Amino acid sequence: MDAANDAELRELRARAYGPRADITNDRAAMRRLRELEAARRAELSAATAPAGPPAGAEEPDAAPAEQLPTDAAPAVAARTGAPTADDGEPEWWHPGDEPDDDARVGATASVPRRRRVLWALSVIASAAVAAGVTYALTGVAPVSASSGVPQTTTLHPTSATLVPQDFMGAIESTPVYDFYGLTLFLGEGGFGGPIGPDDACIIAVSTTDVPAIESFDGSSWSIDGPVYTGCSAGAFPATIEIPLRADVPAALGARFSGSRAIQFVLDGDRIGVFVDGG
Repeated sequence: MDAANDAELRELRARAYGPRADITNDRAAMRRLRELEAARRAELSAATAPAGPPAGAEEPDAAPAEQLPTDAAPAVAARTGAPTADDGEPEWWHPGDEPDDDARVGATASVPRRRRVLWALSVIASAAVAAGVTYALTGVAPVSASSGVPQTTTLHPTSATLVPQDFMGAIESTPVYDFYGLTLFLGEGGFGGPIGPDDACIIAVSTTDVPAIESFDGSSWSIDGPVYTGCSAGAFPATIEIPLRADVPAALGARFSGSRAIQFVLDGDRIGVFVDGG
């Protein structure tokens, strides 16, 4: 083949197998591509063929005539692959091994494998970026809901102290708990106001501040020491945290000398006690 035919073959291959393939609807160009590729194959076969068959050997049958592309071309191309539009033949192509015209033209209707792989990788990368952006916008860094402080003891309502109804919002016949100079009981609400029908509040005061029932006046009363309250809300239990400072009852301060704080957690009719030893 001369230089003009080589140039024409490269141009037609670009139209058939390149990224902007447009040869499918050009029957004349397809036919010319077939002719030039047949000429190229014959040229290469002549260059690599032995000088001649041994004496007495029969000539091999001629290769079957090539056929024009059919509707099955894309499937054939997917199985066999097709050469590229680079100058000369692709390194994996050998004379006589190239796909037929159906496979070559069918390649124009299929996405090259490299492009499919790159497209799949781009989709994965985009998904990863989207996931990172979503986490940045909606992700929540985990925070432990527990202080990790071990439970010291459990209180049961066995106190002999009686708490008048309505004292600090105490409910009628409230269970009462005593703990080293503190008295704890249940109330209708904390300092935040009324609570829900299914919620509960615990109130803690110095035992010395609890008035006697017979002398209690619900319309007028006072208290000298600190008051601690905590109410439940939904799934969160009622809790009280008390810093172990100088204003706590003397018995409580002496029992937990050197500790930093104490926590009471209501659980049904029991109260769990947790002490931060510092």
